[in-house]
Amino acid sequence: MWLRNLLWLTPPILQSWLAILMLARGAHKRFRFFFAYTLFAIAAELTKFALLNPRKSTWAFFVTAWVCEGVYAILGFLAIYEVFGNVFENFHHLAWFKFLLPVTAAIMLGIAVLIPLVHPAVDTEPILEGILALQVTVRCLQLGVFFLIFLLARVFDLDYRQYAFGIAAGFGIAAAGILLSTLVRTGLGLKFLMYFKDVPFVAYCIAVTVWLVSFVRPEPEDLFRDFRHLFTPDLFLGRLQRYKQDVRGMFKP
Repeated sequence: MWLRNLLWLTPPILQSWLAILMLARGAHKRFRFFFAYTLFAIAAELTKFALLNPRKSTWAFFVTAWVCEGVYAILGFLAIYEVFGNVFENFHHLAWFKFLLPVTAAIMLGIAVLIPLVHPAVDTEPILEGILALQVTVRCLQLGVFFLIFLLARVFDLDYRQYAFGIAAGFGIAAAGILLSTLVRTGLGLKFLMYFKDVPFVAYCIAVTVWLVSFVRPEPEDLFRDFRHLFTPDLFLGRLQRYKQDVRGMFKP
């Protein structure tokens, strides 16, 4: 029992430290949604922990858990969208750049809609099926924005030690773990869920650790911030072509 309690309390303890670090670094002003997400996560996990008491209502815990998941999803998406804007704040004057995020979102929404059509949910009540479908949609969007951020950062040779990349990486890890478990639950049913039920918790613990490690050290100066206006579509396409050639070279005998 004490080990389970310790494991349950590990994320909110680490996130309390994270909130203190963000305040100390002044990062709560730049990443308001992520800071709000962190504070909400601390309160939500402590509330659910209190409801774990056997004398408490199981129904109250169930409702609280799913309401929290909904708020987590909304704040999580707003936080990673905030990160995207922070990393590429000087790129928005480029005509082609403003289409990247909507196109990525449309692709990931298409995937999220296609998943239940290809693999309908099994062993699932209609209400829970809707909740899980929303879970899949949000996690797909988070993963899409996560991959877009790191692809563009790779193309433009941006510094991965910036706080924004730590936040994005954490959300990517957490979203992947939750999405995997949700897909197993909806596609394979309850009998396979036992093998994956701890995946979201482990992924989230890793994500919190990534966030904490990112904010432990002072943020390095972004040497490219004042020069981003020099990037052009031709430069972007040229670098993208170079990376395509590098990838192809890796698979040639």
